[in-house]
Amino acid sequence: MLVSEYVTKIVDSRPYKYSTKQTNIRDIKKIGIWDLELEEISSGLIRNKVESFANQNTRKRLFITARSMFRDLGLCQDLPYLEGASRIYDLPSQEDLEWIISRSKYRLQLLLCMYAGLRVGEACAVTPDKLEGDFLDVNQAYSQDGLHLGSPKTYGKILLPNWLAEEVRNMDKSEYWNLGKPTKDVTNSCYKLSRNKEWQIRTGGKSINPHMLRHWYATDMIRRGVNPEVVRRQMRHKNVSTTLRIYTQVRNEEIEASLPTRILGHSNNEPQGNIIQLNTRSSKKP
Repeated sequence: MLVSEYVTKIVDSRPYKYSTKQTNIRDIKKIGIWDLELEEISSGLIRNKVESFANQNTRKRLFITARSMFRDLGLCQDLPYLEGASRIYDLPSQEDLEWIISRSKYRLQLLLCMYAGLRVGEACAVTPDKLEGDFLDVNQAYSQDGLHLGSPKTYGKILLPNWLAEEVRNMDKSEYWNLGKPTKDVTNSCYKLSRNKEWQIRTGGKSINPHMLRHWYATDMIRRGVNPEVVRRQMRHKNVSTTLRIYTQVRNEEIEASLPTRILGHSNNEPQGNIIQLNTRSSKKP
């Protein structure tokens, strides 16, 4: 049996979401074993192929997929468990992001990514009936290929800025996303706009994609001192550690600003270590 036949059978038999099925198939193809015979599969083969990828998060995901796909055969269960590396985006300024969004035909979807923290498939699934006041019920998402409208990666009700809730309430039906329209169109439009000459001058050629806007949303709340639990709820994460570790950006300037300042100056001859001098009083009575 070919790996392609086996994997197709596995993803069809398990209660995976549509997007998960598509991801598993893409990952097996990415590893480069789709057309191999099943008997050729081994942990060593998978490891050699996966470790050729430079990105650690890619390697982590491919190892997870391989363990999942071949677990019923008892194969690949000894593949390494890697820690995910936080994606660091070179975030443009808020003003620059607003500038490029205003020029996109997918303006509303991008605003929902930036000011509501939605993933692009979730933003495409937004319609006025999902609003309760200014609260948005995030309960559906379009697949990347646009062929499936199903459950989002994470459910939850989030509070929208009033102006954004009004935009959603006033959506015309012609603005609704339709089955068959790939959500990747939104991403592609960002890449095309980022080649604009004025954008190149404004930002020095920084790239932009919809998921970057979700990172901007979380980072902006943290920088404004919003309670991390509030950020977690708005981001719809199960654990606040995910919010703080993955979805908030830290700049070098912020790390530099976090360093403590020495109270007293010192010469090159002074011993290193704690040089803070405190005024103390003797415990003896005069």
